[in-house]
Amino acid sequence: MSERLLGLETEYALRVLDGNGRRIEPGQSALWLMESAQRCWPHLPAACAGLFLPNGARFYVDCGVHPEMTTPECPNPWDVARYMRAGERLLLMLADDMARRLAPVRDVGFFRHNVDYSGSCTTWGSHESYLHTASPERFAPELIPHLVSRILYTGAGGFDTLYPGIRFLLSPRVPHLQAEVSADSTHTRGILHTKDESLSSHGFHRLHLICSESLGSDLALFLRMGATAVLVAMVEADLQPARGLRLSRPLRAMQTFAADPACQAVVESPSHGMITALHIQRHYLHRAEQSMDHPLLPPWTREVCRHWRATLDAIESNGPDAVATRLDWAIKYNIFTHFIRQRGFSWDAIARWNRVLENLELTRCGVTPTANTPAAPPPRPPSAGRPPLCRSPLPPDASPVVAQLVDQLGLTGQSLSEFPRLRAELFELDIRFGQLGDHGLLTSLDRAGVLHHHFPGVDNIKHAMEYPPAIGRAGLRGSCVRRFGRTSAEHGAPRHLMCDWTMICDYAAQRMLDLSHPFAREEEWHPLNRRPPLMADFHAHILNRLRAARL
Repeated sequence: MSERLLGLETEYALRVLDGNGRRIEPGQSALWLMESAQRCWPHLPAACAGLFLPNGARFYVDCGVHPEMTTPECPNPWDVARYMRAGERLLLMLADDMARRLAPVRDVGFFRHNVDYSGSCTTWGSHESYLHTASPERFAPELIPHLVSRILYTGAGGFDTLYPGIRFLLSPRVPHLQAEVSADSTHTRGILHTKDESLSSHGFHRLHLICSESLGSDLALFLRMGATAVLVAMVEADLQPARGLRLSRPLRAMQTFAADPACQAVVESPSHGMITALHIQRHYLHRAEQSMDHPLLPPWTREVCRHWRATLDAIESNGPDAVATRLDWAIKYNIFTHFIRQRGFSWDAIARWNRVLENLELTRCGVTPTANTPAAPPPRPPSAGRPPLCRSPLPPDASPVVAQLVDQLGLTGQSLSEFPRLRAELFELDIRFGQLGDHGLLTSLDRAGVLHHHFPGVDNIKHAMEYPPAIGRAGLRGSCVRRFGRTSAEHGAPRHLMCDWTMICDYAAQRMLDLSHPFAREEEWHPLNRRPPLMADFHAHILNRLRAARL
């Protein structure tokens, strides 16, 4: 199968403020958001909650009251990036509608951000899907080293929310992963997710990955989807992209790579000794380049490999500086470095204060630090709450070892009192980077012309807001939404129609459009074998669902 289909599901943080600058309760904000979506967009109600749009995408409010936008099924990584950007523009339409139409609302913000800095220590998703016909159990040994090391270009950058100090990570999602392989998407998350809900028939499967986060860089998004899709195709063709490559402790390796913006950290491999993330990625790239002309690989494999190699070469030649205008984590690292210097700190000074805070954390947990105490405290699960941070030079119950460490490191109480403020400011800066629209830092940098993450093919976004990709069943779905769907500002979506990824049901005509084949090109309507239960009022369904989430 040389044709591929791939896509993304992305949850966004939502903040709605009233005229006094106070945040409106999230459940109410989500209710208003869905009302605006029904008003603004032609749509058909989704059987699994939410709306299907004319471009083949789906929008809904997920658990945790997060708005989620999915792309349609896309035939290449350029289209994934296009439809991601199209979905973000559609969300900004809703923000404008809410602020204009609802009297209590002054400001609506969407944030491309997957970790919570407010203190809950939670994370939410940006999930990838790849269509394939291979046996699902073949993917773990072939893909885990890739997923561990690809954060060199897929990492969103940010800070470890489970850590008491300031720890920059290439991928802030990594501390929230707790297993190598897992079927759980909310608690014991794995590097490789084993969910196999195919949403298709005819022997197709869907590889569903949850280990990454939302990206603002078009290049990073292209590489994330393109390189992984090529490797999925290689597994399907039995080309063994990881041949001979294994990691001793994949989860620990991913944590090590994430904490090293210099991209030089090494981890243990039984077959290769001590290796870097660059070494692992070059192994996969070499295997892909050897197979570029294989009939089962997608026709765009050569172009993906070209961008893949150029990015790895740049990182190897000059570290984060080489990609400081192109990849999310490196752009952020550059911004944060300048900001830290303006505040009179440095990464070295932060590392020294982190040692103090780690020892304070050990004291708080009832462990008496000694000269031989490990540098880092024991890992804390996400449910443990926000890591504490001292608000005074040194708390009165600090151990003598901690006080001695402060003196040894040449630190002052005054800088410790400034450390929490720096931490909060860096978190705020990271959040602002991911804000959609004119107030977002990434948008401002783009408009200033200082970034270079765009490239040809991720364009014509306005068309992608209205029309589906040219290949795949999203074309049929989008055509039906344009033909049958309406906005609630008109007469409301027809209640006798219900849409899903695999079908569209017309209860009035007692017929069903079969979309179970992912590459369906012609409309084939079939009679319903029996009358299904009447579709509940969609608006009432959303209201009840969101009200339940508020309890």
